[in-house]
Amino acid sequence: MGETSQTPKSLKAQITRTSLVLAAAALLREEGPRAVTYRKVAKWAGAASSSVGYYFDSVTQLLHEAGRYNIQLWGERAERVATTAEALPPEECRERLAELLVSASLPDDSIAPAGHYSQLIAAAEAPAVTEAYQKGRVMLELAISRILRHGGVTTMPPRMVGTVVDGAAIAALSEGYDVRDFAVSLVQEALQAYERTEGGE
Repeated sequence: MGETSQTPKSLKAQITRTSLVLAAAALLREEGPRAVTYRKVAKWAGAASSSVGYYFDSVTQLLHEAGRYNIQLWGERAERVATTAEALPPEECRERLAELLVSASLPDDSIAPAGHYSQLIAAAEAPAVTEAYQKGRVMLELAISRILRHGGVTTMPPRMVGTVVDGAAIAALSEGYDVRDFAVSLVQEALQAYERTEGGE
């Protein structure tokens, strides 16, 4: 988490401030931007309500840092999946490509897909969160690029992977399918379409 004008100097104060960001990030994931208030963040962090106003100039600043933290978690997971993919022989990576891409694109199993997508949609209510997510998505797409490259796919853009996974997830949630399985099947179809393009068909 980056420093701001309110970055505390003592270790105890740093711990308090970090706990407030973590509480705000959890609220943002589970209930959306409107739930991130000074009082509720303080309650979730087990801190005094006045401490939120002491460390953060506004709810907007707190939302921005919470959004940065959430997208960082997502991006770091994607990087771990990319590292795993690059450790595989290229042929095995190619065989598992759809599964790896979906694993990089979705949050881990500790976060319910419905909550994850509700959070992303609700971000439109808070420009500070939207800005944080826009910047963080670069990290996510770099990881997806690494996986595609190691799998030998050169024409499919990383943004297309995210679009297919997000569309599959929303469809699966609304139609009662398993999100991960449905996303893997649609990404596999998209990969096959791009393979035909690469083959000149």
